[in-house]
Amino acid sequence: MKAKIRIARLLQYLLFFIPVKKNRIMFYANNRKGYVCNPSILMESFWLKHPGEYELIWVTRFPETCTMRTGITVVRQRSLSYFKLFLRCGIFITNDMIDEALVKKRGQIFLTTWHGGGAYKKVGKETINEDKTFAANFDKWYKRLDYFVSSCQACTDMYAEAFSLDRKIFLETGTPRNDIFFSKHPEIKKRVQDFYHISEQTKILLFAPSFQMTAPEKEQYDLRYLSETIDRLEEATKSNWIVLYRSHYFREETNESLDERILDGNAYYEMQDLLYTSDLLVTDFSSCIWDFALTGRPVFLLENRLKEYEQMDRGFFVPYDTWPYLKCKDIAALPDMAVKYRDEDFTTLYKQHFETMGSFEKGTACEQILHILEN
Repeated sequence: MKAKIRIARLLQYLLFFIPVKKNRIMFYANNRKGYVCNPSILMESFWLKHPGEYELIWVTRFPETCTMRTGITVVRQRSLSYFKLFLRCGIFITNDMIDEALVKKRGQIFLTTWHGGGAYKKVGKETINEDKTFAANFDKWYKRLDYFVSSCQACTDMYAEAFSLDRKIFLETGTPRNDIFFSKHPEIKKRVQDFYHISEQTKILLFAPSFQMTAPEKEQYDLRYLSETIDRLEEATKSNWIVLYRSHYFREETNESLDERILDGNAYYEMQDLLYTSDLLVTDFSSCIWDFALTGRPVFLLENRLKEYEQMDRGFFVPYDTWPYLKCKDIAALPDMAVKYRDEDFTTLYKQHFETMGSFEKGTACEQILHILEN
């Protein structure tokens, strides 16, 4: 792989004279299936505002998961077509760091939207001490950025330090994928309900644990407790409930429950649609808590996982005991905790938290970013 990268970079240097096409934009959501996350939202925004004016290219490791769409070219990452198209690319947008195999030249713009809001988990130089090779390349990779999208003031402050970036490159616009939470989108709910064949009246508990480097390769949760939680919620609310079990895309788990009310949350690619549609979120330290809080709905965190991540993994910029979300000792305690959520005033708690973090979320991130890139 290293040899392939060196050859690719050498060929790009040899072809440096090829001019850039300012209306060619490439989008990449790191290691993700389908059209998802912030890059997809920005791509859609460009298409809706300027149909046919921009050459829009979706980069993916999984082209078979991307259905054909008018005006969108799909290309496999690090294929020959990928490098050929990049030679004249005007703007490259990703939700992580820019591919190290790409050589930036004059006139090209590199933008990262990042892949999580709220600046909860530690990132950057504090997390790479044990990997000398990665640390040596760190500055080189991130110094190429022209823009870094920020969800809040805490993100700007902490990420500027963590990545050794000039604060001027941060676009304090909020997160593109979170714009949907500031207006009504009945079509999103219907799309999710149709996909899972559930009624409009059925309520959804989204169980979405995050990725932990120190966790076992195959981490399993006792899903009996999710079944018991459904029973308790149905009894308390007099409504039907299902669980969407969505594991992190770095480590997709198999749903081995025999309970037909526990469904595969990974089968539906776009996480934001699931967040928009769900009534209750159970997770650990996933950044989706920031997104879901914009709905004003309840979030439960598995406290045992928070402690493990604090002590054995990267840790947190913001102490988790200051977060406004309900803490549950572990998954075994979830059935008793879940039925208590109606007694909390989440709107007030979340509003105070967003103010403390200096949130930039206003539902206008796409509009602001497009204006910057167009000019």
